[in-house]
Amino acid sequence: MTCAKRLTNQHFRQEKSHNFQSIMETSSTKNLTSRQDCVEAVQALVDAARMRVMLFTQQLEPLLYNHHPVCERLSLLVRKNRHARVRILAQQTRTAAEGHCLINLAQQLSSFVQIRIPVTPELQNYQKSLLIVDDHSLMLIDNPERYEGSLIENNRLHVKPELEFFDHAWENSEPDQNTRRLNI
Repeated sequence: MTCAKRLTNQHFRQEKSHNFQSIMETSSTKNLTSRQDCVEAVQALVDAARMRVMLFTQQLEPLLYNHHPVCERLSLLVRKNRHARVRILAQQTRTAAEGHCLINLAQQLSSFVQIRIPVTPELQNYQKSLLIVDDHSLMLIDNPERYEGSLIENNRLHVKPELEFFDHAWENSEPDQNTRRLNI
């Protein structure tokens, strides 16, 4: 190996190490213990989104997600970037179907915002709520009825297993018939 090539490889390793350290220095974890904590976490994650937003929820939790600023930001995200996507998995949408802004958004921008329902019993009984943004940040609510969970920002290593779970769940789901717009 030539001296120049060795120096280039060494520089690349140092740069890669520095980038990893700077990412890890800006990563953070916060415990969520109230509805207000969760609402603020949702807003922070949606504001930080650049390409992808993935949500796994029981009933579209209107107290967390049926807010004009959240839906407006998601709308702006997919309108400004034709590659951006919002994927929502909801175990049940019938009770939230009337007037929920996420459903309206999915009906208006159906190529970019999709709502699906899980079809396997394991996924239909999943008790947690996930909000994943751009493969690096996550809100995980362990107990959606009590709004208890955590917010993990800028930590791809911690988010990766949850993202893989979401992708598996997405593959084992089907379009939600309750939220489709009927064009007559």
